[in-house]
Parts: sequence; structure tokens; C-alpha cells
Amino acid sequence: MKKLVLTLAAVLGMTACFDERDKRPAWDAPEDIDFGHAPVAKKPQAQAVAEAPQPAEAAKAAPQAEAMAVPKITISTDAAHVAQGKDIFMQKGCVGCHKVGGGKLVGPDLKGVTARRDQEWLIKMIMQPDVMTKQDETAKKLLAEHLVQMPNQNVDAQKELPLLLAFLKSEEK
Repeated sequence: MKKLVLTLAAVLGMTACFDERDKRPAWDAPEDIDFGHAPVAKKPQAQAVAEAPQPAEAAKAAPQAEAMAVPKITISTDAAHVAQGKDIFMQKGCVGCHKVGGGKLVGPDLKGVTARRDQEWLIKMIMQPDVMTKQDETAKKLLAEHLVQMPNQNVDAQKELPLLLAFLKSEEK
């Protein structure tokens, strides 16, 4: 019951009603009243604090999560690969923000992007756009200009990425 109340309160954003020492509602029923439920053992306060994620631990873990190996990809010019890349571009929803020729939509026009940016930059931007807009100056400028963070589309580096790059490369001229 207590977990349900805590979960419901968290969902509803009712943090002001909680006693910060043990995260129980300040309006919780007194413990000496029996409502027919088995008593619930309280966790020691030190244990509850240890379970909460520590900001220092999160900061240590963040750089490891942000490190990315950039795969070496040979960009195909095969028409079938280009067509598959265009299909992936559509399926992943890239067309909702990017045009390939025709100007800016939400994000930048990708016509000729393979000539403007090097392959490593493109791979990083496709695979981890959120990391790029924190670390890369060009990506930061693009975010400031377009005001929308590119979402991570979970592109498969082995199967989908080479095909996407083949499609974008085909639209270089």
C-alpha cells in the first residue's frame, strides 16, 4: 500500500507532501492504528539513502556511456543500397524533420551533407545526436539555429547506418 501511495504521489508530482527524511507521506496514518494490514518493517534511513542514485556516481558513469566507437564504413553506390537507405530514412521518421533538397524543415536540409561533413561526424550525429549536441561545436550551433534536439532513432550501426549513408551520399550533388 505504501509503495502504491509513493508511486502514485511520484506520478502526480506530489513531492511537497512527503517528509524528506524517509520519503513517507507527511499525512501518513499514525503507526499505532491497526487497519487490518500486517506491519511493514521500516528501512533504516542509511539504507534508503544508499539506494538513491548519487549524483557523483551518475557523473562518473556518463562519460563511459557517451564514449562511442565509430565504425569504419565503406559507402556503397549500389542503387539497391541507396533505395534501402531511403526507405530507412522514411521509416525512422527522418523526413519529419529533414528535407533532402528544398531547404530547411525542422532540422537542416541534408542535400550535400556528405560533402559538408566528414563521415565520422555524420556517424556520430546519426548514432548519438544527444551526445554530439553536448560535445561538438558544430552540433551545438545547429541545435542553437534549429532549436530542436535531434532524437536518437536507434539506428543499427551494422545494418541500417551504411544504407543511410549510401542514401545521403547519393544526394550529394
